[in-house]
Amino acid sequence: MSNPETHPENERLRAEIEQTRADLGETVQQLAAKTDVKARAKQTAADLSDRAKQTAAEAGAKAADAAGAAVGTAKLQAASLEGKVAEIRQDPARRRLLTVVALVAAAVAVGGLVAVVIRRRQA
Repeated sequence: MSNPETHPENERLRAEIEQTRADLGETVQQLAAKTDVKARAKQTAADLSDRAKQTAAEAGAKAADAAGAAVGTAKLQAASLEGKVAEIRQDPARRRLLTVVALVAAAVAVGGLVAVVIRRRQA
């Protein structure tokens, strides 16, 4: 006579029960994680903080690039005007023109810097 404890059907049922227990335990852990509002809120806050830091870094890099381009343009314009100023200084009649050119150059440089500042604040 066979022992009921070692019957193949009993072994199969025990294995199914163990698997069901393991699955149930895993499901309970998943449900517990979903109901942990505090931990989920912390994770969401951390994700949003990381995203905000990344966006700020990208905006800062873009603003720095724009400022660098504006400064480069202003330097080129200043170098170009420097030669013209030397010519104009030689002729007293053209000195008034020098004043106008200097004012226009200053206005262009200031306008470029203002544009960079406005873009930075909008970003």
